[in-house]
Amino acid sequence: MKMKFFFLLLGWLLFALMGDAQTDKKENLQIQKIKLQDEIALANKILAETRQNKDMSVSQVEALLQKIGIREKLIRTMQKEIDLMSEEIEILQKQNKEQEAQIAKMRDDYADMIRAARTSNNNYSRLMFLLSSRSFNQAFQRMEYMKQLAEHRRLQVEEIAKEQQLLEEEIAKLNTKKAEKLSLLKNKENEIANMQSDMKKTEEAIGQLKTQEKDILQQIEDKRKQSERLEKEIQRIIIEEIKKAKAAAERKQIEDEAMALGLIRGKDFSSNTSNNELRDRIKKKRAESNSKAGSKESKPYVLTPEAQKLADNFTKSKGSLPWPVERGIITGSFGRHPHPIAKGVVVNNNGIDIATENGSKARAVYSGEVSSVIRIPYGNIAVLIRHGNYFTVYDNLVEVYVKKGDLVKPKQEIGLIFTDPKDGKTSLHFEVWLNQNVQNPQPWLFNK
Repeated sequence: MKMKFFFLLLGWLLFALMGDAQTDKKENLQIQKIKLQDEIALANKILAETRQNKDMSVSQVEALLQKIGIREKLIRTMQKEIDLMSEEIEILQKQNKEQEAQIAKMRDDYADMIRAARTSNNNYSRLMFLLSSRSFNQAFQRMEYMKQLAEHRRLQVEEIAKEQQLLEEEIAKLNTKKAEKLSLLKNKENEIANMQSDMKKTEEAIGQLKTQEKDILQQIEDKRKQSERLEKEIQRIIIEEIKKAKAAAERKQIEDEAMALGLIRGKDFSSNTSNNELRDRIKKKRAESNSKAGSKESKPYVLTPEAQKLADNFTKSKGSLPWPVERGIITGSFGRHPHPIAKGVVVNNNGIDIATENGSKARAVYSGEVSSVIRIPYGNIAVLIRHGNYFTVYDNLVEVYVKKGDLVKPKQEIGLIFTDPKDGKTSLHFEVWLNQNVQNPQPWLFNK
């Protein structure tokens, strides 16, 4: 009996855990679905802003392609939700079937009890059952037994009614789940139809833009040259920053060594004392004290301890950095990829392009120091922020709210993003660098 109870309890616990896991999975899918629907709404708003003129633009094609990609994710999420709902319906159907079988058995047992009572427990036989008692005590016990039997029958009727009520509630729950599944299927069909409509619009837009291929190729070339100018300037600034960081780390190392030997800052040396002069004083002090301390040459630091800590924390934040805009969709991915319009043309992107709403601000993704505000000829403004030996770039700004040397915090607004008056496009170009090596920014950002 104990073993049977143990297995029943174990089964109940497993079912409860399965139910919790199903609930968590369902909630996660619903959160993901809401986020994707919000991205589609944003893509529609961006498209509306880029349709200020009747002519199609590359920006519109990029936004349409991105929207199609988001819809595909949404449809896959909906299908997962439908599959999960199907599993829940199957479980409920199985439970209801088992409960129906249990109620049927309870009714059969009750019917057998009533039939037995009718054949053997009429008034006469019950009276004879009591009169045939050998003693008053036995008669009392038989009377109690008959009362308990009647009470058992009454409780059996109540239990059957209770189980029937529970079954009806479960059937209602099952019907609700089935209605939800039908609603999900209908929504999925609508999204598929919307995606097909977007695909048709994209094909039409690409067809219209084919006639402007010469202009598009010129735009690509202009953007490539501007990107190269920006990259060279970023490389130059980063090299300077690395030199400064190395010099600061080297200076700190020498001063730490001097103070370890007993030299006093402000008395024996100052910030104006050159490195070579300070090294001479260290040698003299070491010779005077005949100390072996610091006799081994230390390896030069690449960063000061403070800058290294900042870089380490930036590394740990990979995948959780806030987006450089409050709301946006990626319309230009990192690396080499074919141009959506110009056949055979491969573009190389050092970062990602994030389309956003008109009037949006760029914001810092992490704490750091503004290394430079870059103004490229025939281009807009870019801001370079240093985070140890990491650098983030915010390009295509029309106004900036920071200057070189400013310390910034995460999500601090650093500039207004440019809106192209020709097509209404508002887009931020964002890059991440580690020393002089460009990184794919997308894995660094929080997957919203």
